[in-house]
Amino acid sequence: MLFLSGLGSGFVEVFLAIIALLMAVFVAIPFHEFAHAFAAKREGDYTATACKRCTLRGLAHVDWTGFLMMFLFGFGWAKPVPVDERNYRRGNKSKFIVSIAGVLMNIALGIGFLFIYMLIYKFFPDFYYTSTFGYLLEMFLFYSISLNFGLALFNLLPIYPLDGFNIIESFSRRENGFLQFMKRYSFFFFVLIMITGFYDIVYGKVINALMNGLIKLFSMMLGM
Repeated sequence: MLFLSGLGSGFVEVFLAIIALLMAVFVAIPFHEFAHAFAAKREGDYTATACKRCTLRGLAHVDWTGFLMMFLFGFGWAKPVPVDERNYRRGNKSKFIVSIAGVLMNIALGIGFLFIYMLIYKFFPDFYYTSTFGYLLEMFLFYSISLNFGLALFNLLPIYPLDGFNIIESFSRRENGFLQFMKRYSFFFFVLIMITGFYDIVYGKVINALMNGLIKLFSMMLGM
């Protein structure tokens, strides 16, 4: 390692890994929330824009409790983007577009970062292992890939107030029994996920399958 080498490579690697993780978080979360705000604006609601949430500035979106939960339990949340559904131009169709925008943004980022990782590995195979910056970039890309796919999967859970719940709500009647049940008992589902580790198990299988498929596809594209 070239950076802070006098303090020991173990300390340096941990330090750089933490920096890389923070960088990844402050990309994944702001882009997710910005996607919601931008979609809402396109669909006729300027509430988020008026609240200065249609921005990629990370601190505008961070919920510090959710931020801490992400580090402690592997999942967390940001400040919900404020919207007024009465302003939507296309009713439930607009609600669906706004709800899924963040998920699609994270999926796109995950795919993009994975492609960048493989592109560098293809043309500069030693880059990640010969400099401090290379190691930092590798860690940033690794965390960005897993975090963006993880956020997309987590937000697709049909639990209030996650995006998955809002997507289902956009297709359902307000008096739908499932929606009412979830609004009332969603807290217990979050606690159950934390206690049982269910999300980690599902996350691992789904993300691994997705990444393996993408790696094979990109390997074919890049001739690896």
